Amino acid sequence: MINLLKKLLASRQTEYLIINSELKILEVSYGLNRFAAPPKLAVLGEDIRHSFPELAGVEEFLEEVINGQRESFEYEGVARFLEKKSPLYINISIIADFNENIREKNLFVFVEDVTEKMVMQQQLVQNSNESNLLLSSLAASEDYINKIITSMADALLVTTNSGVIKTVNRAAEILFDYTKEELVGQNISMVIPKEELLHKARQKYLFLKEQISQDVELICQNKTGDKIIVELSCSVIQTNVEGIHNFVYIGRNITERKKEEEEIRQALEQERDLRELRGRFFSMVTHEFGNPLNTVLLSSQLLRSYESEITEAEKDQYLVYIEESTQEMLELLNDVRFIGKADAGKLKYKPAPVDLIKVCSHITESIKVTASDKHIISFTINKKFKQKSPPKSNKNDAIFFLIDEKLIRHILNNLLSNAIKYSPTGGEVNFQLTLNDRRAIFLIEDKGIGIPVENQKKLFESFYRASNVGKIAGTGLGLAIVKQCVELHSGTIDFASEVGKGTTFRVEIPLQRVS
Repeated sequence: MINLLKKLLASRQTEYLIINSELKILEVSYGLNRFAAPPKLAVLGEDIRHSFPELAGVEEFLEEVINGQRESFEYEGVARFLEKKSPLYINISIIADFNENIREKNLFVFVEDVTEKMVMQQQLVQNSNESNLLLSSLAASEDYINKIITSMADALLVTTNSGVIKTVNRAAEILFDYTKEELVGQNISMVIPKEELLHKARQKYLFLKEQISQDVELICQNKTGDKIIVELSCSVIQTNVEGIHNFVYIGRNITERKKEEEEIRQALEQERDLRELRGRFFSMVTHEFGNPLNTVLLSSQLLRSYESEITEAEKDQYLVYIEESTQEMLELLNDVRFIGKADAGKLKYKPAPVDLIKVCSHITESIKVTASDKHIISFTINKKFKQKSPPKSNKNDAIFFLIDEKLIRHILNNLLSNAIKYSPTGGEVNFQLTLNDRRAIFLIEDKGIGIPVENQKKLFESFYRASNVGKIAGTGLGLAIVKQCVELHSGTIDFASEVGKGTTFRVEIPLQRVS
């Protein structure tokens, strides 16, 4: 109960005390003593009349409240005149504590700071007197308020507790592109599709008296159906009929602001991605160029320093080391150039008649030679043509398709090399090619280390490598190259992977058979 009370009073200038039937203080909120009559302070166990002398003489009313004969007791406009400070005005409200778990009934004393309200009232009276303007009727008062509402830059809508619009100002008409006549009498859901959120807030206030949400961002729509983002605040006003409330919504169009925020967020995200890419690039260059460069340097130093002492066979071996390391660096540079051309839009799709089955077979055999007997590589072909096959183009019954052979080789070489690289010795790699009348489907499956779920989203980014690769060499460019080549074929690539069990890549590209 106390925690709920603190939440309810948190946003208001209100403090509280709990007193017993003898008017002794049982509990005091943190900031209450700023309302007490100096020099006395509200202290636990003390009589409340010492710190709030206004309650002296009203004991009879307080007894009626605690006995349930009176709903509450209120003392409004109490003034405190503090030294060297402006006056302090408070309202005192007292109600009974109906907690059934407490044998002796207590009283809640609420003290609300109404200084600002009282000062404003005094200033309004003073200004009214100075200008000799007397508000003589309710009509004049309503006219004054209407002028303020009309001149507001923010949209204002007043609804019943069921959400029916009673009135709007000019700013609301402009915001939602409806006339006042079109809005009045309609449910607020006409402009706020998710009005159920507001309905719940209204019901929450009516039944629990909890504060209405402030500055809620909602997607609204105008007369033409355009979506606009509106920041809404809601307050409750009492009507002329006791117990009947109206709800006042004040909103402003923040659509442009949200667009600007999204643009800034995207710019920051791009900047962050660029920094990550730069970091991955330098890490790759340091590692992947470092090893072959060290090999070249060490081999050349040995050849220079021990030329007369080493055999011709050893010299040839060192030259092979230099040649292989140089070739490794050249391949790395070619990969970087390839990605650079693709990112710059300079990589072109150049289709030509290609015997796809033959190309896949050659690539598989080449990979087998590289893998030696350390891995088992299987290649299967499935033909699922519905149309009648065209005349054979040569004696080997080859079937030709319009594709870019160079790009296809990039796709398959990278995927098969990765499957071998990340598989254990003796592991099996399955390569399956399925051909039908419309597309080619490449499935490459391994039983390797797999790809962690948290790394899969960025797997096709340049220089990105999964967190579980350990000391396995790689540049992080292979899959980025594969994706670019697939997209140039207007194809798709996806994969399924589980750590410790392996990965399967699936590539689909559209085909056009050549007679």
